[in-house]
Amino acid sequence: HRGSVVVGAHPRVPDRARGPGVEAEGLSPAQVARRDIWDPAERRATRERLRADMRRRHRLGPKQRAALDGIVHALKPDAMDQSFPERILLAYDLGSALRPASGVVAVGEPGAATHLTWQVSGMGIFVHSAMWGSAREAGQLWAAQRAAGAASPCVVSWLGYQPPGPWGVLSGRHALRGGARLALHMAGWYDYRERIAADGPGDHPGPEAADPLSVPHTAVEAHSYGTLVAARALQMLQRRRPPRSVDALVVSGAVGLPRDLAGNPHLLGLTREQVYFALTDSDYLSWLGFRLSGRRPWTKMTRLKTAADEALDLAAAVGHNTSRFRPDAGPLRRGHGYRDAGTASLYRIARATAGLPLD
Repeated sequence: HRGSVVVGAHPRVPDRARGPGVEAEGLSPAQVARRDIWDPAERRATRERLRADMRRRHRLGPKQRAALDGIVHALKPDAMDQSFPERILLAYDLGSALRPASGVVAVGEPGAATHLTWQVSGMGIFVHSAMWGSAREAGQLWAAQRAAGAASPCVVSWLGYQPPGPWGVLSGRHALRGGARLALHMAGWYDYRERIAADGPGDHPGPEAADPLSVPHTAVEAHSYGTLVAARALQMLQRRRPPRSVDALVVSGAVGLPRDLAGNPHLLGLTREQVYFALTDSDYLSWLGFRLSGRRPWTKMTRLKTAADEALDLAAAVGHNTSRFRPDAGPLRRGHGYRDAGTASLYRIARATAGLPLD
């Protein structure tokens, strides 16, 4: 149902509107939404919650309205490149005066995925100001993975934690909290795929579902402070029973590694061959975050080229941002970010996350 969650103005309705299949369980959409973001009943409940929140939009605060509008805009079929697949809202929370909103949007159908990549952003990337842009970056990675040869990728734009401000980058507190939330969602993904393998597709979405017995290639692509969140999440997944591991971790603009993880990719369930590192020569914010925080450098990894590649007609990435290219921008805003389409960095990030040769 492309765009079915996007609704216009409606009369005021009770906030706890119930959806099909949810009422029979005696649960409100809000209750189901805290249960399992991959479950079909949960996804229906999330769509119902979004409709209810749109109906009460006029009663929300400014940041909550902005977060809601950003989520809805990211889901509209005509809001991005028409080659991108449907965006699927897996989870969201509009936040409060003390807690920012969170959002998890999948580009592509998780139930049909041959490759699933978690995309984690860093400092200052909030749902109320960056949900559409984050989902677009996920779409660009999806397109690059498809171009590289991934059969049915799905990229999850994960804005599920409270990102720090400039000074908060020096602390590991946000990474621990965010890592715990990311680990919970990732563990749910593995459980979901195991349920499909055990029970068959059944009620699970995805008319063109992949072989339920196959295990999708799973990766994490993280930027800036999000690299710390990803590292903590992978560490926590290793402590679960059974331990859970991804096939690849790709970091860009990293701000160092916690001392207890430095030089030990096995603590993340990885070998050095499964860790990829992208850094531009002009990424001074990455250098500052690493030096001022006292963290250790990433050492056991494969370096990804970010310089221009004339043979492949790929532009160089510059600076620290993930997206910065604007054709009409002035001289101070020219250049490309790590996740911009047509860059050497995105080309190789896509291949690394999909488990394909880098060149």
